[in-house]
Amino acid sequence: MNETSSEFRAPGSEGLRNYSELGARDSEPRARWRGRASVALAVALLLLAAAPALHAAPAAQDARAFAETGYAIDDDAFWDYFSHRGGVQTFGYPVSRPFTLLGHQVQLFQRLPLERQDDGSVRPMSLLDSGLLPTGQINGSHFPPADPSLAMVAPAPDQPAYGARVQEFVQAVAPDLWNDQPVGFYSTFSGTVTCAGAFPNGGCQPDLLPLLDLEIWGMPTSQPAFDPANHNVVYQRFERGIMVYDADCRCTQGALLGDALKALLSGENLPDDLAAAAAGSPLLRQYAPGQPPSLARPDQLPTTDLTDAFTPDVQVASAASP
Repeated sequence: MNETSSEFRAPGSEGLRNYSELGARDSEPRARWRGRASVALAVALLLLAAAPALHAAPAAQDARAFAETGYAIDDDAFWDYFSHRGGVQTFGYPVSRPFTLLGHQVQLFQRLPLERQDDGSVRPMSLLDSGLLPTGQINGSHFPPADPSLAMVAPAPDQPAYGARVQEFVQAVAPDLWNDQPVGFYSTFSGTVTCAGAFPNGGCQPDLLPLLDLEIWGMPTSQPAFDPANHNVVYQRFERGIMVYDADCRCTQGALLGDALKALLSGENLPDDLAAAAAGSPLLRQYAPGQPPSLARPDQLPTTDLTDAFTPDVQVASAASP
């Protein structure tokens, strides 16, 4: 694992109280990213308050069940967010039931897990920013570290035409063509949330879409980088996810960070490199069915309940990778 990725390592075995404790050692540039993101999210929410209601008609229950992984999205708030922010293409398939992690209800998806906020709204979990998941190397993939200099030049939410500035910044830092490779990073970012998805009842506000894309990914926090062991693969790190371009399929998708968090918690299919990087993490192999509340070391992970978190509730058809 790269030394630079140690900033994302969780505290040791003494346990923790909440997400903020995981990030207590943040550097100034990371704090700057957080400030920009929180203000940008507030701007987006204010604008959305004036937009047409985003709630879709009630979905048939079987539409929420995914035999590909064996889990369903039964919670209405999680389903509403999932279905209006790109669905499987953005988040991947669900890989857990809803459960409580450090005081917040979450549901894991293959790429970007979702979390219920204190005000009841749903947002992607900040796995990278919070330090929940070490991401220097996972299952042989060598992800780039965050570049603090990018935080210094990113647009600020109080600037005029912030949405347009976000697009310009992301397009400049996250190109579609890099080193003669059609990586498609900007197209992937800008195509995450569509008018049809976010405004199914009409009344699309195109100026909001960049802010909704930003809500999913955050700003780019690294330059594109080849995997040092495989130059057919190019990565780019964002605040809340990592894009992966694979030259073999000429496709760009989000890294399977939700799968990695599930492996960390459950110990099932846990890559050796991730286990080594998370050796001192309170999350490591915590899932213990039969022990209340399904935790191996509950003193290290308070306000957490993993009961039935990884018990499938849908008959599995086959392994899936969207």
